Amino acid sequence: MQSYNSDQPIINQNADEKLFRLLIATVKGYAIFMIDPNGYVMSWNQGAAHIKGYSEEEIIGKHISVFYTADDNDKNESRYNLNEALKHGSYENEGWRVRKDGSIFWANVVFTTLYNDEGHLVGLAKITRDITERKQNEDKKEVINAELERRDKENKKKIITNELKFRKLIEQSYEGISLLDKNLHVIFRSISSERINGWSNAFMEEGEITELAHPDDKTLVNRLFADLLARPGMPIVSEFRTRHRQGHYIWVECLYNNMLGDKNISAIVCNFRDVTDRKNAEEEIRKKTEQIEDILESITDGFIAMDSNFCIRYANKRISEMIGYSAETIIGKYVWDQFPEAIGSETYKAFNKAFAEQKYVCHEDYYAPSSLWQENHIYPSAGGLSVFVRDISERKKAEKEILLFNENLEKKVIERTLQLEAANKELESFSYSVSHDLRTPLRAVNGYAMMLKEDFGSKLGAEGDRVINIIMDNARRMGQLIDDLLTFSRLGRKEIKSQNVDINEMVKMCIKELLLNEGKKYQVKVRELPQCQADGSMLKQVWMNLIGNAIKYSSKQDLPKIEIGFKRDQKRDIYYVKDNGVGFDMQYSGKLFGVFQRLHSNDQFEGTGVGLALVKRIIDKHGGEIWVEAHLNKGATFYFSLPGKKNNLLENTKDEQ
Repeated sequence: MQSYNSDQPIINQNADEKLFRLLIATVKGYAIFMIDPNGYVMSWNQGAAHIKGYSEEEIIGKHISVFYTADDNDKNESRYNLNEALKHGSYENEGWRVRKDGSIFWANVVFTTLYNDEGHLVGLAKITRDITERKQNEDKKEVINAELERRDKENKKKIITNELKFRKLIEQSYEGISLLDKNLHVIFRSISSERINGWSNAFMEEGEITELAHPDDKTLVNRLFADLLARPGMPIVSEFRTRHRQGHYIWVECLYNNMLGDKNISAIVCNFRDVTDRKNAEEEIRKKTEQIEDILESITDGFIAMDSNFCIRYANKRISEMIGYSAETIIGKYVWDQFPEAIGSETYKAFNKAFAEQKYVCHEDYYAPSSLWQENHIYPSAGGLSVFVRDISERKKAEKEILLFNENLEKKVIERTLQLEAANKELESFSYSVSHDLRTPLRAVNGYAMMLKEDFGSKLGAEGDRVINIIMDNARRMGQLIDDLLTFSRLGRKEIKSQNVDINEMVKMCIKELLLNEGKKYQVKVRELPQCQADGSMLKQVWMNLIGNAIKYSSKQDLPKIEIGFKRDQKRDIYYVKDNGVGFDMQYSGKLFGVFQRLHSNDQFEGTGVGLALVKRIIDKHGGEIWVEAHLNKGATFYFSLPGKKNNLLENTKDEQ
């Protein structure tokens, strides 16, 4: 054997080494080779070539670090393994190793130190096995075991969670849960039970649960538990009042089940809930129902209620009196079976219409079997019909009498109209006759007065001349009065000839005509006036009278002012004539539009007292209105409305002198 050289691998050529090589050369399942103390390969067998991919020529003299991964070499893993083997004589470990082609495998490696007979270290034997398959199986097993462990933990967690959830659901349930033993003593109460009745597991009763029942319900409760004990496994539902821990009573709805024979339960199970609000509501409904029935029984109308199948559910005493059947005999009956003669009637149609369309229907009908005129008010709902029936027989009788009266009255009106027409014709004839007869002496009086003035004026003197002038003036006024009365009389019989009237032009003509011979200056403001539909000749008389009055009654002012305009309200066209004249006290306004009604004497202002009456008659014939607003010594404003067509109103104004 050659001496050890730390710089080069030691290769022994003695007989022992040859024998060793001969023994391991053909082993393929293990990589068995020698390395010197510094980790350089000294020998190589077929197993090593098979596992690691290197031939003997390629690997002899190479360092074992070529078999380690880059991470292991960074940690100097190969040196650590050699040191452990030198320290302890042998060292075994497992880890990833690298083949010649760069692929890796999981290796089981054993380092064993070798010494010669003299005790000198000659190197290390290294045995490597490829246990990748076993490693993969172990890894798979670990993964499977880890998954099984994870699932086991999850299942345990779910079971615990479900158990807690189930317990929480029971404890926080809307319903209370109590368990009773065979002696009817409470052995368990849920948290929800305490929330309902105030009793917890800390307040177990000494006696039976029946002792908590309301005195009025004890008989019911005793019978309940007797049946419960006699019929195990048969659920029983009941409602009664039980005492709350605070002393008052509550209504509970209970479901009892005798499960004393079940070894897992061995108790009477009671599920209960507080129904006090519902019972109170039912009691309130009952009271209100009684009140409604009292009202329905006291009203003067008949009342009948039907379900959606038109079966009678309720009938008051008044309807019984109307139809001749007692309420007890018709309740529960199909309405058309009870009253077959009404099929096809207006009532039949109204009932079906109201229910089909779900709309209120009111109608009148005659029920011959009871000689009853009825007014039905039908109120539908999804559940049926509510019908109020009013006896209107007396009203119908009165209506018939009124109808006969109106027919007779109409005949009398026709007769009276004919009489009035005849009287009007006579009046017209009389008007012409009076006009003619009155004018003849007036002409004579006026003629003789003029003759006296012309022939004897100088002899009569100033006083005689004054008297003659008075006679002539009164004759003229009398003639004017006769003309006005004749015009007023004719106007009542004259037909309106409606046409489109240009009010602006009409008012201009009236102003010009009325101011033609006036010596005084008037300030007249005329606003834009819309056209209208009216009788032109009649409407001109209206404007002539109203503007003439404004001129007359403002004439004594230093600067008389007149304004003519228009305004519109919601339904009417309104024209007005305003002056700044003497005005009048409004308490006398009712006299203005009557014939011969005057507020001023002839000495103050001339007039016949017919003009405003004529204006009112014309406006009335047109379907309009006339009214006045005035203040004493502050002027007056006359308004009249016409139902003519609407026109755009221009805001422009203009003055006429």
